[in-house]
Amino acid sequence: MMTMTEDFVIREYRNVDHAQVAALNAYGLAAAGVPADADVYAGDLDDIDATYLTGRGTLLVGQLGTDVVAMGALREIDPVTCEITRMRVAPHVQGRGYGKAMLARLEEIARSHGYRRATLLTGPDQRPAIDLYEAANYTVVGTERHDLLVGVRMSKQLGE
Repeated sequence: MMTMTEDFVIREYRNVDHAQVAALNAYGLAAAGVPADADVYAGDLDDIDATYLTGRGTLLVGQLGTDVVAMGALREIDPVTCEITRMRVAPHVQGRGYGKAMLARLEEIARSHGYRRATLLTGPDQRPAIDLYEAANYTVVGTERHDLLVGVRMSKQLGE
């Protein structure tokens, strides 16, 4: 299923997207001040099929024309809990609602897979991301330390 807003299309990842997805992810890490060797999820994009395309997970891309300008992933934590990760929007299109659309689509997929709770991790200095998640009714449930990095864990109930 695809979601469209103007010329923005959200669709499932395809192997031909890999270079653009990797580049967008690298931008996101750099923008957050996360060195590539400190990435909590390192290696997940090396084998996207095994990491995300497992039946109860997904990796979505947001596309404008032929350009991947947004991404977001969903993976199983346990039978009722999923994690939303790799939320990225290219800097030249930020502020257009693409992140919000991606998050809504990931939540829709999560509900269709029977997840009742979504969790995610972001950086304490990632104010636009935190604002997006809080506007979507995520709440901070704690902080985590990953080597030298501190993460903010947020969670949301998706249904009963």
